[in-house]
Amino acid sequence: MVMAIGAGAMTVSHANDSYFWVVTQFGKIDLKTAYKTQTVATLLQGLAIMVTVFILSLILI
Repeated sequence: MVMAIGAGAMTVSHANDSYFWVVTQFGKIDLKTAYKTQTVATLLQGLAIMVTVFILSLILI
């Protein structure tokens, strides 16, 4: 359940998310590049975790 909540919370990080600004500022990434890379990367991360949670639910439940 914790993994499912985390996957939903991290699915798309965009400009209204503080994590987006932390990564952008500490990584010294310009805004245009951050929109492209950060949003797509967190989308893929969230989808991968959702698939993992689904597979684990089939095995463990």
